[in-house]
Amino acid sequence: MKEIKKLGIVEINEKFGLDLEYENFIFKPQEIIPNRHLEPHRSEMYSLGLVLKGQAEFIVGIEAYSLKAPCIVVVAPDDIRKWILNKYPVEAKSLFFTQDFIVSGLVDTSFLKKFSFFKSNGQHYITLNPDELVKIQMLFDQIEEKKNSDLSTKLESIQALVRVLLFELESLNDIQIKKENNSFSRSYYLTEKFKELLSENFTEHRDVPFYAEKLFITSKHLSQILKNQTGKTVSAIITEIVCLEAKVLLQTKALNISEISQHLNFATASYFGSFFKRYTGMSPLEYRKSLS
Repeated sequence: MKEIKKLGIVEINEKFGLDLEYENFIFKPQEIIPNRHLEPHRSEMYSLGLVLKGQAEFIVGIEAYSLKAPCIVVVAPDDIRKWILNKYPVEAKSLFFTQDFIVSGLVDTSFLKKFSFFKSNGQHYITLNPDELVKIQMLFDQIEEKKNSDLSTKLESIQALVRVLLFELESLNDIQIKKENNSFSRSYYLTEKFKELLSENFTEHRDVPFYAEKLFITSKHLSQILKNQTGKTVSAIITEIVCLEAKVLLQTKALNISEISQHLNFATASYFGSFFKRYTGMSPLEYRKSLS
């Protein structure tokens, strides 16, 4: 399988009109992002976005969030994400960094695995009340100040501040999850476990009984839980993640349709094409052409 396209640091800098200053860290000052849709994509970097004004739809994997400022979005490199900005331009500050940037100098090289929002089934949208906004914005401002300074140790200072920011966000995320969900309920646990299993197995397994068996429940019970928790059927969620992955793969021009079909474990390229068109309204080739 050829390498799947991800947005790298050069492309992210070009997208924001920035000069390439560092190999593993980007800070984007406050900007107004106009109305636009971005196709689903992956990045080579972790990203944090502090949304200060506006509203948008933000999709990470199979989770769709209706963002309303003030809030922060947090995404790991392998997560597929998509922005949909319709009525309201968004005003935001953004941070991008690699794993190497954060763990450099640490004994604990698995540091980023501490944070639940970087997991595939994590919560990627954190709302902020006025006091929380002040605290988080202060950290962003300190990072920006260090970045613009002439200090010889400014990168080390930025590393430390980003680590503090991640711990603050983990605390806020934990509070929000407990407030919005009964995290001790059986249904919540099974839903989260299903999402985790799905992200790991959807290219190989797209049948409901497979996931029900892994969760030690019946297919009917799993369907009822998912419908109550998400408003979607199990089959609809599985289809959604397969189509999302297909869209990302179709953006990698080096992959032909047959290779994508094989990667997603469809019996034939023709069957993949029929599946994709049935659920997106376009053939794989039509979708690929629409990107340009």
